[in-house]
Parts: sequence; structure tokens; C-alpha cells
Amino acid sequence: MKKQDQKLSQAMEDYLETIYVLSKTKGYARTGEIARSLNVSPSSVVEMVGKISKLGYVEWRRYEGVFLSPEGRMRGEVIHIRHETLRQFFEFIGVAPDIANKEACVIEHELSPITTSAIGNLVRFLNTPAGSQTLSALELFLKIQDAGLPWEQMAITPELAYNEMVVKSAMKSQANMDILSVITRHDLLNTITALHQYLDLLKTMSTGNEMNLVVSRIESTVQAINRQISSSSERLIPGFSGQKWMDLANIISNAITMIDVRDVVIEYSLSSIEIYGDTLLEKVVFNLIDNAIRHGGGVSHIISGYLVSESNLIWYIQDDGQGIPDNEKALIFKALNQNNPDSGLYLAYQVLNACGMYIHERGIYGQGARFEITIPKELFRVNKTKAETVKPAYKLSQ
Repeated sequence: MKKQDQKLSQAMEDYLETIYVLSKTKGYARTGEIARSLNVSPSSVVEMVGKISKLGYVEWRRYEGVFLSPEGRMRGEVIHIRHETLRQFFEFIGVAPDIANKEACVIEHELSPITTSAIGNLVRFLNTPAGSQTLSALELFLKIQDAGLPWEQMAITPELAYNEMVVKSAMKSQANMDILSVITRHDLLNTITALHQYLDLLKTMSTGNEMNLVVSRIESTVQAINRQISSSSERLIPGFSGQKWMDLANIISNAITMIDVRDVVIEYSLSSIEIYGDTLLEKVVFNLIDNAIRHGGGVSHIISGYLVSESNLIWYIQDDGQGIPDNEKALIFKALNQNNPDSGLYLAYQVLNACGMYIHERGIYGQGARFEITIPKELFRVNKTKAETVKPAYKLSQ
């Protein structure tokens, strides 16, 4: 019988996968390492390696170790990929990592290539941006499962009782996150207090104008961080944050207090507009303005205003910087990587979408960036009792 026609036993596949994993870094695996990984005796390893070597998958060299042949390396990689695919799938559906790994070891030998391929396609999909939305629904599934609701009783369980169980489970998870957030916030504030003390000492040591300017900028940045952390306190109170009617001018003014605006002039004319959305909209404004100041290319003025188009409110934030090239506008709202300077724009896009709003960049390259947020008619209202108190001093070319 040709070696490629030989069906490996489950034990042989386990050995071949283990040898493949152990030899990835140094090119070989020692019998002692294999024994420890599989929790078997060294004599059992020698016996099994001898059987696998007869099939042409490995070669045992005395005093050196076990080496994979090209066929053995390919076969070991296939087995390992199959194992990792199952392990990831089990973890996706809420199985603990250690149990997922053990179950994958048991099941991987019994699945057909067709089934393995289908599960692999699902795992790869769940790792895409579209798949992340599916995982959001999966999180709800896991919360329902954690609530202990018998699935076979779903059809007869009153909707109110079902919702109550889900909400209680979600509140339990939220409470744990709130405690962690409070502790983290407290530690950050302590760290900032210490940083302020060092700044006070540095100010007494600095003499030149340039040094004083640097110290002033550092102090402004620390103050901005402190305001950001302090403003987050309301979101740590369960039930306080969420969707509500908010004054658009207040959203802008609150966001500005968290930014080191430097010499940039920010003007807005929004005092009569109220919008319905999440309190995280302040973070959206923060990211748009902060991104303009940091990466806008010589921004000196930022204005914000609105207009009504086809019953929708168009709320814009516009600067006089360099602007964004047309071929890059489709990319700025994508989370390309963790270090992407436009990652804040991706977060803004996600928050606005969750609120039922949409953002586009409509600026002209060379004249400045203009972010337009479309707010449906159901999500804004004009408060006629308020007067427009702040007017933009100029209007950029459109």
C-alpha cells in the first residue's frame, strides 16, 4: 500500500500534529517534548514515531530528534489547521478555551473535509467586519443562554418574563464592567495628579521661552485628559447613559473642553437644535475636531452649523485645512489598523450609525475638510424658544 493511501489512526494524527507544532520554530521535535505535550511515556513516543516513519512522514535521528518529511509537514499542517478551525468555532459560540481545545481534539478526526471546509469558511467570515455584526447578535445569544432560559420553552415563555431574564443577565455583565471602569478611572486620576506635581516642579526649573511653551502645551494636554476622564463619570452610572434629547450646541461646547485647541478658532451656530441620540455623540464631535487639529494640515478655523434638506437635518463640521483627497474619502471611516490616525473617524462612523445617523466627507481638497452628518427628521427638533447666540464669522468655499 502506498503511503499516501494509508489512513492515519487518530493517535497517529495527534502525534503528527504535535510534531508539526513543536518543529515550527527549530525544525525538529525531541521525544521528551512530544511525550510531555501528549502526556505519554517516552517509550510510547519512540514506538509511535517508528510506525509513522514507516509511512514516510517522519524521520527519527538519534541524539537529534524527530524531523518531518515534506509530506509529513504538509499532513501535519492540514491536521493543525483543522484543529484550530474547530477550536476557534467553539470559542465563538461561547465554549471556554480549555474545553474548546479538548473538544476540538476529539471531534477533528471524525469530520469530513467538506464539513471542515464549511466551518472554516464560517470562522473566516466571523473575523471580517461584516462578521463582527454577526458576533454582536451572538453576544445577545450568549446572554440569553447565561440567563438560564430553557430553549425548548421559548415558544411558551411569556415575552415579559423572557425579556426580564435577558435584561438581568445583561445588567450583571454591565455591573462588572462599571466596577472595572470606576477602578480604572480612579487610577488614572491618581496618575494625572502625580503628573501635575511634576509639571509644577518643571515650571520652576524652566527658563527659556521655548521651554515655557513646551511646558504650557504639556499642561494643556494633561488638563484635556483630566476633563475627558471626568466627563466620563456619568456614563459609569447604570441607567444614566443612553438615548435622549440633547442640545446640539452643548454637545459641541462639552467636546471642546476636552480638546487642546491650541490657536484654532472654533465657532458654531446650533443653539436652537436638539437631537435624539446617545451621549457618546460628544465623543464623535471630539474625534472630528481633534482629528482636524492634529491631522488637518494647518487648520486655523473650524465652524459648525446646519441646514435642512428634504426634511433631514444636515449638521456639518468644517475646517480650513488641507482637506482630504477624493481617492481617500472612502477609506477614512474604515478601521484599517490600530495605529491608523483616522481610527477616531471609524469610531465616529460606528456611533452615528448606531444612532440612525450617517456621516460623509464633502470637503474640497485644498480648501478644507467638511464632515456632514445626516440626521433623519424623527431625530431632531428646533427649539424656537432659544435664540441663536453664536454666529459663524465666515463661510468657507463649497
